[in-house]
Amino acid sequence: MTHKTIGRWSTGSWLLAAWSLLSACSGSVSPPADDDSTPKGGVTSAGGSSSVLGGGSTGSNAGGTTSGASAGNTAASAGAGALAGATSAAAVCPSTTVTHTPLRRLTRFEYGNTVKYLLNVDPSPANDLPPDEVTDGFDNNAGVLTVSSLHAEKYVLVSEALAKAAVKNLATLTNCDVASQGEDACALQFAKSFGRRAFRRPTSDLDQQNLLAAYAAGRSDGSYSEGIEVMIRAALQSPDFLYRLETTTPDATAGMVPLSQFELATRLAYLTWSAGPDDALLDAAERGELGTKEQIAAKARAMLNDPKARVALSNFYAQWMGTNRLDIITKSTALFPAYSSDVHDGMAREMPAFVQYVLWSGDHKLSTLLLSPAAFVTPALASIYGVNAPAGATASNPGLVMLPDAQGRAGILTQAGFLTVQAHPDQTSPVLRGKFIRSKLLCQPPPPPPADVDISPPEVEQGGTARERFSAHLQAGSSCNSCHQLMDPIGLAFENFDAVGQYRTLDNGKAVDASGQIVAASDPSLGGNFTGVRELATKLAGSEQVRDCLATQWFRFSAGRDEGELDACSLATLQDTFSSSGGDLVELIVGATQTDAFRYRAPIAQ
Repeated sequence: MTHKTIGRWSTGSWLLAAWSLLSACSGSVSPPADDDSTPKGGVTSAGGSSSVLGGGSTGSNAGGTTSGASAGNTAASAGAGALAGATSAAAVCPSTTVTHTPLRRLTRFEYGNTVKYLLNVDPSPANDLPPDEVTDGFDNNAGVLTVSSLHAEKYVLVSEALAKAAVKNLATLTNCDVASQGEDACALQFAKSFGRRAFRRPTSDLDQQNLLAAYAAGRSDGSYSEGIEVMIRAALQSPDFLYRLETTTPDATAGMVPLSQFELATRLAYLTWSAGPDDALLDAAERGELGTKEQIAAKARAMLNDPKARVALSNFYAQWMGTNRLDIITKSTALFPAYSSDVHDGMAREMPAFVQYVLWSGDHKLSTLLLSPAAFVTPALASIYGVNAPAGATASNPGLVMLPDAQGRAGILTQAGFLTVQAHPDQTSPVLRGKFIRSKLLCQPPPPPPADVDISPPEVEQGGTARERFSAHLQAGSSCNSCHQLMDPIGLAFENFDAVGQYRTLDNGKAVDASGQIVAASDPSLGGNFTGVRELATKLAGSEQVRDCLATQWFRFSAGRDEGELDACSLATLQDTFSSSGGDLVELIVGATQTDAFRYRAPIAQ
């Protein structure tokens, strides 16, 4: 591959330099030997040198929970549900140590958000980065966020595109008068200010030397603008940008390592904004204003009022609900002619609009998320709901409507996008819909099916209702019964909504039976029969098990890993905060910042 050369700084050569820098991230070169940026046990090549290229940056969590390959995480999650249900009773507080977290690389979403605010550019070049591996529904599990040679190559190309776009507004970007202060002085000023935001901490002398070396390579036989462009490229390819390094030197006897002010600022920023800290937050860290739990909570609340939080938190809900997969969903146009690209686009916009409505305009409550009849529709999506689009609604700006009571809609569980994702191309899926409730709202994921079992859905052509077609799963003596009784009786309550979320009373000419049941829940209030999603959602909204499970889901997402035994105190703290707030979703976010798992890291075993 041929790379553009600016002065003597070839991006082909820089690719190799980036590989070397990324290899240093494992702890053998730049961070101290006891730095938490190194996954426990290291990532070692055959020759014994540390590398994160192409390897599995797996880290062992203390307490027996392992973050690594997907299979390992899937197995761990089955036990995690049981841990979540028993955490409050088993927790020992305060913590004496916390679970180890592997080195956290920026996800593609975090990378795009970060460069958007860092450089004030369109972050779309970041879409060329390889997709992140999904574990337990989330794409930010640190144990699988490895860096392949393809990543390294793409980081070069993406940084080139972003840097080129950034220097088009050079005066705004650098905020330095070259004519009066001189190019070198402005370059040094930019290295300090930009480097501080890119690396999320004050720049060291070595940082400045490296950035200025990149500038000099671009400036040689080029222009000041080209020098700044290469400096930006160098910063964006640095491990200090690509990873959330935490290098505080611990006390030799510490069971937990308190994070530095800048490390806390970084965790806060990625928790609430999915982006790096801005100058104001870095200034607060420099003044020591994140020293107490109360200060951290106050800062988190302030940051949640920033518009950046709306995009970031919508990302959690899209992953948790699965609506981030809408782009890979297909539907039979013969069976569902109402489904179109415009309808798809409306579905993609509805979930974030609804989440923002609940968290910032509404009462923030889980019960509202699960029960509200509100919907945000584009003109195309309105037809799926059988309503008229409100005045002012456009294809890019959905408008608020209240859905007909007769349809029995209930918050996120009957949104067309969610129902579309949790269905097959040609029919509904009681299995997928029931599995979502069991896994994501009860934290009781069913075990995977045996390898020799045919998991193909029944053919629509065989006729009958979905309840009849899927009934073989629940037949007495069936090998499928033990698992499917955990999912199908829940999912059948969704049968009033077809595979694209349209309300119906008939299925293949027969009346829909939307009766359902939850078995084997740890919360007795969830027992008993119900009919339809609204009755199901009412049960879920009042359940302690559901509140604890959502707190667990948020913990996993915010920590970038599954919970381990050493997280018992942190998880109990978060669950109790959420419960005592009456299921306040904003307090759930703030509550995460008050846990030991957020404020400390584990020391690295030597």
